[in-house]
Amino acid sequence: MKLDYLTLGLIVLIGFTSCNKDENQTPEPITKANIIGSVNLYDESTTQIENSGMTIKLEGTEFSSTTDGQGDFTLTEVPFGSYTIVYEKSGFGTFKKFNLEHINTGSSTVVETPSLGQKSTTSVTNLTISSNANFPVIIGATTNPEGNQTNTRYIRFFFSIDPNVSHENYDSYLETFPANISPYNLNLSQASFDALDLTSGSTVYVKCYGESFWGNSYSDPDLNRDIFPNLNPTSAPAVSFVVP
Repeated sequence: MKLDYLTLGLIVLIGFTSCNKDENQTPEPITKANIIGSVNLYDESTTQIENSGMTIKLEGTEFSSTTDGQGDFTLTEVPFGSYTIVYEKSGFGTFKKFNLEHINTGSSTVVETPSLGQKSTTSVTNLTISSNANFPVIIGATTNPEGNQTNTRYIRFFFSIDPNVSHENYDSYLETFPANISPYNLNLSQASFDALDLTSGSTVYVKCYGESFWGNSYSDPDLNRDIFPNLNPTSAPAVSFVVP
């Protein structure tokens, strides 16, 4: 009987020790969580279109997702870290968001919703330089299709002292202009030259491209310049003028 009590005591002691170890065991650290977000998709103007079918991926990884009809997406069980998120769909320029900080907050990381436009179908077929009594430099841009009051086209101008000016090689640029007439005339005054940091007496070269209402430009830290994913690369040759 003593042996039985001793055996029973050992069993109880072992069980208590085992339970105590389980209670004091440190839980495994959380190292992953979902990244969720959504998109709003538009044509090259201001009309919202179907939000599904856009691929969302984390650059340099295997993580990817596709938006549903509401534009929502989920990247599942992503390790915590800093990521570049990439948005891609046929007919759209590639859009990127850099330095997405995915950290342990106890819930999913929510990405800010971008409004993304389709690539421009507007081509710039001719550029001219002229002047009048009010403006020392007038840049005329002819587009195809031609812009009018019911069919607004969008264009963007780039400037450089380099004759090889382009959307990838520029010193300055202007925001998107709605072209409701063709040719569209951009009037540059002395205030314009100052804003663009153009020096009097210098020769400046100009390039113009068709753009979308949602240009979706972003700054690329690797290339150290702004990217314009929705531009139409078909453009007339650059023109030049001497800054008054």
